[in-house]
Amino acid sequence: MRYTLSAVLATFTLVASIPGIHSAQAVLKSLDSAPVVHLTLARRGGTFEGTVPGNDSVEMELLLEQLEMAEARFNLTRREVKGNKLVRKAKSRALGGKDDDELMGQMASNGTWFAHLSIGEPPQVIDLDLNMLTSDFYVRHTTSHAGTRYDDLFSKTFVKSNQHPYRSCTLPTDVFHLPTVDTTIPLPFAYCRPLKGSQETLQASGSMLGLAPSKHLRQIDTTFLLHQLLKASVVERPIFSLMLVSGSEGVLSIGGTAAPAADMVSKQTAEQLDRAGAQEKINAFTEANGKTLEGGSNSLAKANTPHEKASLARRGDEAKGFKARWADWREGWTWSKVQGAEGWWQTLMQGVWVGGSRVLQNQAVVIDINTPFILAPPLAVKTFYAAVAGSRPLDPPYSNFYVFPCMNPPSIEFEFQGTRFPAMQGGRGVEYASAIIPGGKFSLGRLKHGSGYCVGAIVETRMGLKEEKEGMTSGSKQGIGSAAASVGSLAGNGMRDVWVIGERFFRGVSGSFDVYEKRIGFRAY
Repeated sequence: MRYTLSAVLATFTLVASIPGIHSAQAVLKSLDSAPVVHLTLARRGGTFEGTVPGNDSVEMELLLEQLEMAEARFNLTRREVKGNKLVRKAKSRALGGKDDDELMGQMASNGTWFAHLSIGEPPQVIDLDLNMLTSDFYVRHTTSHAGTRYDDLFSKTFVKSNQHPYRSCTLPTDVFHLPTVDTTIPLPFAYCRPLKGSQETLQASGSMLGLAPSKHLRQIDTTFLLHQLLKASVVERPIFSLMLVSGSEGVLSIGGTAAPAADMVSKQTAEQLDRAGAQEKINAFTEANGKTLEGGSNSLAKANTPHEKASLARRGDEAKGFKARWADWREGWTWSKVQGAEGWWQTLMQGVWVGGSRVLQNQAVVIDINTPFILAPPLAVKTFYAAVAGSRPLDPPYSNFYVFPCMNPPSIEFEFQGTRFPAMQGGRGVEYASAIIPGGKFSLGRLKHGSGYCVGAIVETRMGLKEEKEGMTSGSKQGIGSAAASVGSLAGNGMRDVWVIGERFFRGVSGSFDVYEKRIGFRAY
């Protein structure tokens, strides 16, 4: 039987190993030192796979499409000088944003991480999509059959409001059923019903939770959900955290973290590995000798076949790894202050390490779990892959992607505040739903069937360069000289020389986000 952190924690299988506890949320609650709302997460469409179904080779058109979709999400905002600081705000349609009556973000789309939200009496359960690039929390009801729908007509506790925080939204109140804190609390929320004739009426129903830390990215005049829960004393700490335990499951914790559960699971898993290894030795000896083990460890070692020795050694290495990581990271979080234009969770990555050597330093990064890759600017990508033996870029139109030898995946670490965190590290093959993908966790799949090269998950993005060029061109056409050119430059997404740290980094590293202190915490598990 395989014992891994993902296998134990994903779908909260850890519950089965704790007598008397019958729900995953009860486990998390039992470990909290303060009230924390824990919501189980899932990735819509399942684990991201860029491979041909039933094969281990990539589908390059799909990867290119996913890259374009990810980049488009970062192009819905512009930068603007507000007082003495630079902030991000939603673009108008004239500047390349959405329609003026349409909110940022796309609801119920594949690849989005979401939780379940229970509203009203009797409770109506709808999907709650996470979006780290916006700050709005709202529920949308459309005429489309897509998505999950909350309907005020079926809630006895719905209280109507005449306030309009946005042109297609009202601000009613209804009860929210919050797990792990065992609380049902009335909260005001934006309830959006698109106008007839609007394109939004054809889009999915559901809800969205914007996690960006800035009020300037709010399009709806409402209060951030975490602030409402703090004011109502539902939670005590101004933080939320994300833990992705696999490519398709995770935990969103509001008011705290799930780190205690990760520590517990790591420790328990290491102990289980030790016991499993000992039991395997006993079984091997019994099968080989036809009797119960009575001798010492030396006589058992002689009974092991080469295959058994390799298996036991592998299990022993896994146990040591779990114990080492638990000891190294149990003391707390590594905190990094938010930097750059106010809006997103952007900070400074002090180093990128490949094979134990630092190859890049002082790189600006934005955190976004809905991006399936790690995106990096052109010069950084070239420098990174120059340190990966045997790697090379693909020919156009796929030149954003690089390949590396599948049998020699690099050992990668990202450094924050002097602490190096393992990134996408794993064996030479990773098992997904459709196939075993070679090249470890850093691999998106084999370049083509039978090839010895795999496509790397660190992908080149040129969106900052393109948007700034378009902004400068737009400013020049207005004929107002350098001032217009400056405005045009700020109208871009400001992503030149900025990385996007996507979901792959957070499979093994938990992120905590302090909305008051404006800082990001990292912790390996």
